[in-house]
Amino acid sequence: MKKSIAALLLVLLLLGAAGTYLGANRDSIELWPWNKSMPFDGLSKAISDSQNNLFVIDNAKKTIHKLDSQGILQFSITSEVGKNGEVYRFNDMAVDDQGYLYTIRTLLDPYGIAVKSEQIVRYKPDGEFDRSLFTQEYSDSQTKRYRLGSLRNVQVHEGMVYFFNDEVKKLALYQTPTGNGTTADPQLVYSIKLPDNKYVSEADGYKPGDIYYSTRSGEIYRAYSDGRSELVYPLPGIDRTRRNFPESLHLDNQGRLIFIDFNSRMITRLDPKQPYVLEGLVDDEKAKANHVELAFDTTTSSIGPDDSLIIVESAQINRRLPDGTITPSITEAEFSQSTHNHEVFIWAIAVVAILLVLYAIKLIFFNLLQRRLPLMVKQIFILIPVIAFSMILLSTVIYNSFSQKMEEETFSELILLAKNGQNLVDGDKLESLTSPLDYKGTIYQSFRKKIQSVFENNARDDNQGFYKAVYKYENGVIYRILEDDDGMHMFNPFQQTPENQQVVLEGKTATGQWQDFSGEWRYAIAPILNSSGKIVGVFETSKNLDGILKHRQTVLNSIIRNIAFISVGLLLVLVLMTYVLLSSIRKLRNSVGEIAKGNWDAVVKINTRDEVSDLGDSVNTMAARIRDYITKVENFSQSYYRFVPQQFLRFLNKESILDVELGDQVEQHMSILIFNIRGFFQLSKRLSPEENFNFVNSFLKRFGPYIRKHEGLMNKYLGAGFMALFPNQTDDALLACVEMRKELDIYNEHRSKVGYPPIDFGIGLHKGPLRLGIIGEEKRLEGNVISDGVNLATMLEKMTEPLGASILITDSVVQTLEKPSDFQYRNLGLIQVEGIREPLHLFDVYQGDPDTIRTLKEKTKTLFEQAVTYYQVGRFYDAREAFLMVIKQNRQDKAAQLYFYMCDEYFQQGTTGEWNGTLSVS
Repeated sequence: MKKSIAALLLVLLLLGAAGTYLGANRDSIELWPWNKSMPFDGLSKAISDSQNNLFVIDNAKKTIHKLDSQGILQFSITSEVGKNGEVYRFNDMAVDDQGYLYTIRTLLDPYGIAVKSEQIVRYKPDGEFDRSLFTQEYSDSQTKRYRLGSLRNVQVHEGMVYFFNDEVKKLALYQTPTGNGTTADPQLVYSIKLPDNKYVSEADGYKPGDIYYSTRSGEIYRAYSDGRSELVYPLPGIDRTRRNFPESLHLDNQGRLIFIDFNSRMITRLDPKQPYVLEGLVDDEKAKANHVELAFDTTTSSIGPDDSLIIVESAQINRRLPDGTITPSITEAEFSQSTHNHEVFIWAIAVVAILLVLYAIKLIFFNLLQRRLPLMVKQIFILIPVIAFSMILLSTVIYNSFSQKMEEETFSELILLAKNGQNLVDGDKLESLTSPLDYKGTIYQSFRKKIQSVFENNARDDNQGFYKAVYKYENGVIYRILEDDDGMHMFNPFQQTPENQQVVLEGKTATGQWQDFSGEWRYAIAPILNSSGKIVGVFETSKNLDGILKHRQTVLNSIIRNIAFISVGLLLVLVLMTYVLLSSIRKLRNSVGEIAKGNWDAVVKINTRDEVSDLGDSVNTMAARIRDYITKVENFSQSYYRFVPQQFLRFLNKESILDVELGDQVEQHMSILIFNIRGFFQLSKRLSPEENFNFVNSFLKRFGPYIRKHEGLMNKYLGAGFMALFPNQTDDALLACVEMRKELDIYNEHRSKVGYPPIDFGIGLHKGPLRLGIIGEEKRLEGNVISDGVNLATMLEKMTEPLGASILITDSVVQTLEKPSDFQYRNLGLIQVEGIREPLHLFDVYQGDPDTIRTLKEKTKTLFEQAVTYYQVGRFYDAREAFLMVIKQNRQDKAAQLYFYMCDEYFQQGTTGEWNGTLSVS
């Protein structure tokens, strides 16, 4: 049972970790593990840097990819979602020589239509967000913008970032340094006053006199340093009409203008020095000659550092090289081997997660439920999945039915609104619009005003998010006139589809759906007639599926919420019924469980006046008798623990004294402390036996707590002292020694106040292996410690007085200290003790000594230890002189005196052949 629960908890923990990891990498799991490339879908922009890396805006302006010169994907930057459901889109970008990427990031409303704000944002060379350079907010009082804000053409030149801001009546150029530490606001460089009734479409350049901008009415102007604008295109007599609208305007590296003419299906180059010469760089014929197919529908272009022309369509990228060659289409980004391996790993984690879910089900329904479990738990485990599955099935049926009905209602609503276009757009006035020169004219503004009055005056969520468009039908071609996209221009040809041909040829309303850079749409289109009944245009109303899904999600959330409430209600009813039926047994079980846990004061209270109540009374009687017996046993145990410490039992892995047997033993590595009162036997002769007992108990009561304070074990009392063991850190044992030595001064002060002579003690501390166990015979047992370390610690305590130390420790103690710098001690060298073959490396701990002694030892420590070193290598004269200097400063230093006499003897008489650098102490 415990293993199954532990396994289930481990599985749940692993599932949680796997779910967290998969959630953080949810974009990768959308790609199949065997895919080694990612096709482009919804391209809108591509640029190249000096290393021939390619940066592309893909996925309906939601993602920026970086590809190296081989087409290998380096990283992807994915747009975020605003806190209120707004969506971010990338509209332009530029890259500097250090690889920093600058983008125009536009925040749209949740329907992807109205612009809320724009930012110039910088990303690091690895694709990580760096900072925002500029923010443009759009309030309700400003002119409403659709899909495209006022910021234009971010560019990098000579260590500066430039960008244009369309301020309606004028065009402003701003700059800010590219430096990493720069945080200043962009500065205004140049402001261009626009000609009357002209509105900016695109702009390029950064030096006054070499700045060009196109207008929404189809012209290209050159801006001079004095603020004057000069028309460059189209000039009178040029072989182009007003329908040849210049789009995707750029300056190449020689200062020539390059733009796309969708009406002529051509990419054109214009040299301002020869404005009447229009050079066709790319058209259908030249593309086909290079085995390339161009659609010329959503095409954009940019200029590479090598003067190549980068041509971008919705699903492919081509380059026109300076020699006129058009490269084969790039339609996908290749994954690096590491990225592919990561995808495989993500899918492996997903497969493992599925297996873990199956294993969890097996544990619950085949392991746990077959074990002894509370009835309520079994019911919950069984009924919750059944109820959940039933509710999910029910919600799926309801949701699918609702979704189908909602989609039908959406199309019905769109058809109704599309037919209403005939009342909003006057067909005769629509016919009078002939070129982009009519942009924002009187007729154009009247159309916009009427449409807004119908669609934008209702604040209900389900009446928002509509996309409106007006098209003109002329000579078999459908032209864009007005729509909720400031990136589209008047008289841009619209591609023919079976649906719009049904409208313009048959006059019937049509519905359909399409997918573009802004999402998936449902639309309805209806004809616009002039006064003579002729079809002269098309009115479109459409709605982003995201908006429809938002309504569906609202309904689904409501269904799920109601089903959850119903499920919880049913579960509560079930639990309540089970609770009432089993309440008496549960009370009995809980009370008995408390008694079993040792809560002998627990009382069974059952008032049902039935068999369970009688059983409860019997349990209370039994518990009272057991309680009396346990009280006696516990009192006995508590008394015994004062003789045999609980720590001793824990070392032997015994829960109580009843489990101890003769011969139980365990080997440990501990610190052994021997504490003894000096001159106790002389002191005891002056005391009566009762006074002796009182003195020893009072003394041990004062110093014993320091052992327990530092997690030590009082092993046994030695008459005038005790032996203690420290199983944990050596620092604890030595700290206990120091604190006891400091306490001695306070204790002696109290003794002096009542006329008692002061006492002194010595402490020996050693760390090493020992065997702790039970000795004796069957009728008399005793816990004891057997170890050479005990004898060694005892000898150390005896040597404290001749060496003038209160605390003596061995090198095994010093070597195991975690913080040796926290203690004051000095090296006494190698000491030869009678009865021990090997010399001992001892240290004098004087940290707890009185201030005078501690200060003198600390002051002479370096000289003393140097003298010890001289002694050990046989330099007795130098050692004698050094020890003499120590004695002159500290006449009470017994260790220095002992060393001095030995140095003088060895210097005068020499050493024996057996001398090994040690100091003999008896």
